[in-house]
Amino acid sequence: MQRLVELLQRSNYAGVVLTRKPMPGTFPLNKVFIDTPNGPDVVMAFRWTQEKNEFGVPGLIESDWNRQAGKGTHATLSRFDMHNILFAVGPDFRKGVVDSSPTGNIDLAPTILRILNLAPPQPMDGRVLTEAMTGESEEQPKAFDETIEAMKDFSSGTWRQYLSQSRVGTTVYLNEGNGGFTAKLEK
Repeated sequence: MQRLVELLQRSNYAGVVLTRKPMPGTFPLNKVFIDTPNGPDVVMAFRWTQEKNEFGVPGLIESDWNRQAGKGTHATLSRFDMHNILFAVGPDFRKGVVDSSPTGNIDLAPTILRILNLAPPQPMDGRVLTEAMTGESEEQPKAFDETIEAMKDFSSGTWRQYLSQSRVGTTVYLNEGNGGFTAKLEK
């Protein structure tokens, strides 16, 4: 496992490396909520840049050099892959509201249950998107942002990675993460 992680950390394609067992320069699986009994020992997300692809869309994956057009992937932790759009229409939602608070798919079930006036059968992850709903406070919820970093020095250079998260109440949202290896300059 250590050899695999070190290979990834020195590669030109790894962006974030997570491990079950603590290892230098990695993040634990629980930072991205995949620390389950049957989960993997090592997880890697591809490195990305803000460069545009051949269609002018930003968020180029470093290993995209060999992929044909239309063969997309969601294998990075770039904000381009992590952030998507949700349209909510109906009598329970305010018209014309753009909700800039952190949200995610994890919020759909609690929000739908609130609309249906049903109590969840057990505690749920996610939150009710009250800021976008009629009959609720229009106040945007307070988001707390955190960025964590990890690094490992090698004789040939340094691996650094980061992971950015936002928290609203008890719900944590992944914003983005990336990393890279910087070789030492030869003297």
